[in-house]
Amino acid sequence: MTLLPAFTAGEFHKAAASSPNQNCVRVARKQGWTAVWDDKLAGAGTTAATVLPAEELLLLTDAEFDAYQSGVRSGSTEQQALTVTPRGDGDYVFRAATTQPVAEVQLVFDADELDAFLDGVRNGEFDLA
Repeated sequence: MTLLPAFTAGEFHKAAASSPNQNCVRVARKQGWTAVWDDKLAGAGTTAATVLPAEELLLLTDAEFDAYQSGVRSGSTEQQALTVTPRGDGDYVFRAATTQPVAEVQLVFDADELDAFLDGVRNGEFDLA
């Protein structure tokens, strides 16, 4: 079994096009892993040092996330490890198509949050340094 790194709230960043006040898709990358988090899940006591629970994260290998980013940039995200599905209410559900530490994790974002995230992907804001 692979030991996954712990991700703290302070390790995540959002796209430059995101709202300055939360409500954003956030991404953190370390030790060969990429985590996607919805900062709306942060509680009143969440600080930069808070370790985020696995049930709030979508975890992908860096290779899986990079493949997703390549798909966004080329216009084809079908059969990727990260799926984004529109809902009838106008929101979008992010899920991992890979096995997760906690089953059935899903993150929900509105169209503005999704657009900012995709803009960040297209502009290389989540690429490995």
